Amino acid sequence: MEQLQPLSAMGFFHVTSKLEVYQSLIFEYFDPESYYSVLVEDEEELEKELKRLAAVMQDFLDEEEVIINGERVKPRVRAVDVGFKGSPDEVFITYFIFFKGKPLQGLNYYENLYENETAEYPITAYWVFPPGSKIVNVQMSGDVIIISPNVLSVRLEEGEKIYGYEKIEFELPMRRAKQ
Repeated sequence: MEQLQPLSAMGFFHVTSKLEVYQSLIFEYFDPESYYSVLVEDEEELEKELKRLAAVMQDFLDEEEVIINGERVKPRVRAVDVGFKGSPDEVFITYFIFFKGKPLQGLNYYENLYENETAEYPITAYWVFPPGSKIVNVQMSGDVIIISPNVLSVRLEEGEKIYGYEKIEFELPMRRAKQ
């Protein structure tokens, strides 16, 4: 199999008021030999490949130090899917990842520490917090824009330096006490 050529990556982080984080990572590739379009026709081989992809991503996640409100949390790959963008040589691989922290009243924070690297392709990520949340401060590589009080976007271009530290400080909506 000729090497897949990475084209771009997108990440979507959906955060609940219970500080559960549902993460979807989508990597787009040019697959010059249409390896994946052939592979999806063989259910057994596809299942093996999906397990392999999940294990590789889990190894990457295990190398990161993800902290929520001072406690280390462990992101876990829950599922992997392979799809196509119109032709057999335009493949995307989607990872579904979950992790959870303990919410605090007032200021909460997420941190991620990992190795410095250089973006090999354009990367876009969105963080969506519950309605009523407020993003207070962000430290991340790339072009960071707080789109609305609870939505954050981050963009990196190919060749841009990624410093191995991220921090988002945010306030979750106040929960009403049970009556």
